[in-house]
Amino acid sequence: IFASAYPLASLISIVANMVEVRTDLFKITHLCRRPRSIRANGIGMWKNLIQVIIWISALTNCFIFGFTSQQLAQWMPSYYYQESTGHHRFVPGKGFVVVFVIFGLERMLLYTALFIKRVIPEIPEDVTHAIERRQYIRLKTEKELSKKLKEERRSRSEELHESLIKTASGRLKFLDDPHGEL
Repeated sequence: IFASAYPLASLISIVANMVEVRTDLFKITHLCRRPRSIRANGIGMWKNLIQVIIWISALTNCFIFGFTSQQLAQWMPSYYYQESTGHHRFVPGKGFVVVFVIFGLERMLLYTALFIKRVIPEIPEDVTHAIERRQYIRLKTEKELSKKLKEERRSRSEELHESLIKTASGRLKFLDDPHGEL
């Protein structure tokens, strides 16, 4: 559109785009680098926080399902009536049944989650075996290394002992013959 008004606009836009690509490259490679990682045993308190959110979400999802959506009204139409505005309301005297159904579903979800948590281990069996194997290999390697170190110390101490005996016997010979005439 602006080519007739300003013919160099296309050239300027190409140069501007090349500069933008280079500045973005610099930002990504120098300014926005990923921080160095620090090894940790777990996610700490976030695990507990996520679990609380999960347990509360079971209750809130059941409330949404029962009180604000139309799904329960479609499953249990005898407990709801529709107003002229289109909203569903409880049939007088039958609302407590719907509340019991909602809390029953919530309890069923919680018990199912607890059952799954009990049945499925936090650490899979193959990972447990791999950890145990790694510990076994580490202990075995440590024992072999300590055994080699002891043998090396023993051989060095024997060599040192022999060299001390040779040095001492040489000094004794020197003391026996102070003029060096052996």
